[in-house]
Amino acid sequence: MKNLSVKKLVGIGVGAAAALAVVALAAVFALRVDSAEARQIALDAAGGGEVVAQEVSSEGLWNEYSYKIVNGDTWYDIEVSGFGSVTEMESSTGLYRH
Repeated sequence: MKNLSVKKLVGIGVGAAAALAVVALAAVFALRVDSAEARQIALDAAGGGEVVAQEVSSEGLWNEYSYKIVNGDTWYDIEVSGFGSVTEMESSTGLYRH
């Protein structure tokens, strides 16, 4: 096996790092959810109902979604991560006041 020069080794390292970054970025874009998917995840977690408020906050390359849902006499405050998991869920009974 031939000895590789330092320039070639650095080039291989930079190329590998760039390829890894491209793969990671593609995975982030492929795995993140959009607003419609996040809304449905929140509604499913609440067992249905009506979305009365929503908020989207940007967390780098993905968003975090917050929904206030009223289902019957129970209201839910649900946060959904940019990858579609429910990260926080609070509920209470009674009238929801904006």
